[in-house]
This record gives sequence, C-alpha cells and structure tokens, in this order.
Amino acid sequence: MTTWDAATLQIWWQRLISVADEMAAVLLRTAFSSVVRESNDLACAVLTADGELLVEYGRSVPVFTGCVSGTVRAMVEHFGAENLRPGDVIATNDPWYGNTHLPDLTAATPVFRDGRIVAYVASICHLSDIGGASEGAFAQDVYEEGFCLPPVKLVDAGTPNQLVRQILARNVRVPGQVLGDVDALIAANALGERRVRAMLDSDPELDLGTAAEHICGVTERAVRESIRRIPDGRYAAEVDLDGFEEPKKIVVTVEVAGDSLVVDYEGTSPQSRFGINSAAPTYGYTRYGLACLLAPDVPNNEGAQRPITIRVPKGSLLNPDKRAAVSANFPAHAIPAVLSRALLEPLPDRVAAAAGTPFWVVGIRGTAADGSFASLLCFNGGQGASAGQDGHPTLSTPSNVSNTPVEVVESQVPVLVESKRIVRGSGGAGRWRGGDGQEITIRSVHPDPLDIIFLTERIEHAAPGLAGGQDGQVGLLQVDGVDVAEPKGRTALPPGSRILLRTPAGGGFGPA
Repeated sequence: MTTWDAATLQIWWQRLISVADEMAAVLLRTAFSSVVRESNDLACAVLTADGELLVEYGRSVPVFTGCVSGTVRAMVEHFGAENLRPGDVIATNDPWYGNTHLPDLTAATPVFRDGRIVAYVASICHLSDIGGASEGAFAQDVYEEGFCLPPVKLVDAGTPNQLVRQILARNVRVPGQVLGDVDALIAANALGERRVRAMLDSDPELDLGTAAEHICGVTERAVRESIRRIPDGRYAAEVDLDGFEEPKKIVVTVEVAGDSLVVDYEGTSPQSRFGINSAAPTYGYTRYGLACLLAPDVPNNEGAQRPITIRVPKGSLLNPDKRAAVSANFPAHAIPAVLSRALLEPLPDRVAAAAGTPFWVVGIRGTAADGSFASLLCFNGGQGASAGQDGHPTLSTPSNVSNTPVEVVESQVPVLVESKRIVRGSGGAGRWRGGDGQEITIRSVHPDPLDIIFLTERIEHAAPGLAGGQDGQVGLLQVDGVDVAEPKGRTALPPGSRILLRTPAGGGFGPA
C-alpha cells in the first residue's frame, strides 16, 4: 500500500506530468502541419478511468484541456467502456461530443492493467484542413464547416481503421498532411500508454485511482481556499466584440458563496448566423480563466472544476443550438478577460486587462503542379497588462498559439513576407502598458489567385484597459491598400497582390 505523504504525492504527480510532456514531444516532432509543429496548437493529457482530467502537458492550448475530459467521457459512453480493447484509439471532432470545433481532432487511448481500464491518455491537435469552409467564420451551419467525424475507432485492437482513413482523406484538401497529423496523435497516445503502464509496473502497489484522489484533492482544496478569500456576493462585467453580422457582447455574473462559485452568462448576445458561436470552448475558457485567477500555481486537473458551476443560456453566442456554425469561436477567447473585469475588486493583483487577440488566422489555399496546398498562419496581438507587469508584445492570450515564423510561411505556401515588425506604442497606456501588436505584409507570388480565409477580431472594438488603463489600438486588415470589407470572410487574392495585417494591441492596467 502506497503511503501518500507530501513527498510521495509530488513524485508521482510529476511522473504523470512527464508522461503528458513526453506525449507532446512526440506530437510536435511527428505532426505534418505547421499549425501544430510551429504554432503549438495541441494538447496532451492523462485522465482517470472515469475520464476525469488528471494531468496535462504544460504548454497545452488551455481550451483543449478544459474540454478534453468531457469529450473523452462522451466517447466512452458512446462505445461503452466494456467494448474497448487494448490497442484501441477512439476519436472525434464533433463539437457536440465536447470537442472544440471541427478542425480539432481529439484522440483517446485506454490504458489496461490486469484486464481492466485504469486510465486514458488523450491528444488533441488542430488539423490543417477539414474540408468544407474549414476555418472560416462565414459558414451558416455546422454542415457547411467541414467533415464531422462522430466517435470512431481510428485503431481497432492495434489495427488501423482503413475505412475511416479513406473517408477522411477523401473529404480534405491535403490528405497527406491531415493523415500525418492523425498518425502523430496515435503515436503520442501509444507512447503515453506505454509510459503509464511502465510507471504502474514499477510499483505494483500503486493504485492510480487513489493517486488521482490525492492529486485532484490538492488542487480542489487550493481552489476552494482561494474562493473562500473572496467576499460573498455578485460580481458582474461585460465586454464588446466585433461579431460578424453585428457587434456582440459577452455578459458575466460571478456569484461567490463560501468556497464555491457560479459563473452565469445570462445577458450575452444571441447566437450568430455565422460561425463565431462557441459551444465547448465556453466551458474550457471559463475554467482556464478562473484557474489563472484562483490557483495559478497549482497544476490543472479535475479538482479545479469541482467548486465551479457554469450556466450558459441556450441559444446564446456561448451556447448555440446544435446546427449552429462554431468553427471560428473567437468570442470564447474573450472569456478570461471578462472574468478578470468582473473580479477586479476582490482580486486586483491577479486580474489582467484584455488582450488584443488570441491570434489572427490567415488560411491560404490553392493548387500547384504537384497538387493542392492549404496552410493556416497565425499572428498574435498584444497581451493585456496586469498589476506589476506590462503586457508582452505579440503574445497569444488566452490561447498560447505561437506566431508562425516567416521561414515557415514562405515554405508552406507561395507567398513572400515583405515586412514584419512590432507596432511600437500601440499597447494601451497605463501604469503598466498593454502589449504591442505587429504588422505583417504578405505578397502572393503564385501565378493563380489564392483562396484566402481571414479570421480576425478587435478591428472595430479595442481591447479595453482595466483599473483606469487605456484601450489598446485596434487592428487593421487591408488588401492592396483597401480595408477588407469582411475581416472574418473569404477572398480571392490575385497574383502579386498584398495583404497587410496589423494585429490589435492589449489594454493597459492602472492610471497612466
């Protein structure tokens, strides 16, 4: 019987975290698409036999680890745990099974010991294409957005499911990249499964369920203690966003009672006709935003979620109906900022002003002599400032997707990056200044028009400052010197034409 003193708990906790970290290393080194390899749009995690989040890779995209447990539980319920076998890999990209949106694929593998499931390992990554409109916000229902894969077995008892692979390959523009990323997910999970089994074999007395109780219990107690220090009451805030067909608003009320709290989004704008709605990411970014405010130094797991209840009105921007398009769920990225605004009074040293963007996406697609190409390029705005710290320039917040390097941009698609610079002084003024945005000029060098998808935010509505800080500068999107009419839309870029992107800056904190 394992004795769970502080030292033992720390050892096993760190060993489990190292499993997730190793899984991510495999995924980063074997993925085909730049959005995974260069922009870090991925997550890896170890979950309990009940599908609860136990540990995560430290640089995981926060929304993924906020959603992964719900997705894995939904897939296991779909198949039935009794129908899973060693060597299985189950997967889905269906937003209504808890996945974030269609371009993200969640793959989970059961870990068996003595004939029973003792854990799951899971990996998520953003595929470079998923057919349909893919990344764009202009689709008007989920069926336009791309190929939706209900829970399936990617690998059945160690044998790859060739039918699923063929169907997936037929529905995407760059099947080699997409299947390469699928194989990277499978490889990451295979390593994670081996590492968990080896860890259990090294100590036959270790019970992973008991370890999970202790690990999640530490996190839960830390979160409850932090909530307890907030005076009971209601704390409210709202934030304005560009939207698509019209501006949108997120409204939040945080109700604190003892060592638990309720987050209620009543008053948030109705769902959009276009793909800017958010389903599962609403929950993921709420959990992440509160983790930053309540217990930022404690590794994230299911324990952090237990003291929190989340209420989202049906039919709203943050909880649309199941036909709604959800691929460009940028509004959900504003949730941590509006939670900071609501909890400014009780937590002034932990909150942060709004970021300019999580990231701007430019999707570039076309056809060359050797076949089709498709790539997603990411460019970040400025981080919001906080008490004691200026915001960092061009840092994705709350997502942690990295800027796509110039060399990768030019190697992936037929464009030339003519300039790339930080827009100095664009961050909101304040006692602590918001992070600056960046400006990039991209010119097409392709002989045919390129199919371009833009996904932007804060061109009309600046990132607001906090506690007396000023707003950051808004973004700018032009083609050949003319403002793009639909900055979440799609356009054909003629040969030789130029795109200019100026990402928005973060808000300042405190009076200047």
